[in-house]
Amino acid sequence: MSSHTAPLVLPESTVLGAPHCSQKAQFTLPAQKALVGCLRAAAADLLTRWRLSDDERDAAVLVVGELAANAAAHGRSEMSLRLILAPGGLCIALHDRGEPSRSREPSAADDPDEHGRGLDIVHAIAERVDLRHDGHGASVVAWLAVPAAPRRAA
Repeated sequence: MSSHTAPLVLPESTVLGAPHCSQKAQFTLPAQKALVGCLRAAAADLLTRWRLSDDERDAAVLVVGELAANAAAHGRSEMSLRLILAPGGLCIALHDRGEPSRSREPSAADDPDEHGRGLDIVHAIAERVDLRHDGHGASVVAWLAVPAAPRRAA
């Protein structure tokens, strides 16, 4: 597969009505392991701009990384991350779609301690996790509790 080298541009936040504002962003990239770090970095930057605490941001970025790694390893050709910050919670949705990818078969060199725990980590961090599969791909939606205090984009 070709490498995606174009810089990742962060979308502007969409603010819908105060005082119960929601901020939304979506990133769509090829589902490649090399881009998982880009997605984590973009999410970290955006969540910092949305003024989440360091702990909230770090937990959300961990969830984003685990979901993106799963999509890159087992998903389809494209992955889309959607982040929605609303009063009291952050919704993290990752969808893979497109042509099925060839799932990598585990090799003897794979460390079993380094694989297979992504969704367990997501379940441990999130208040709720929904998983859906259909003929077009998979979706994982995780909800993280964040304080209901209003936040503004920087």
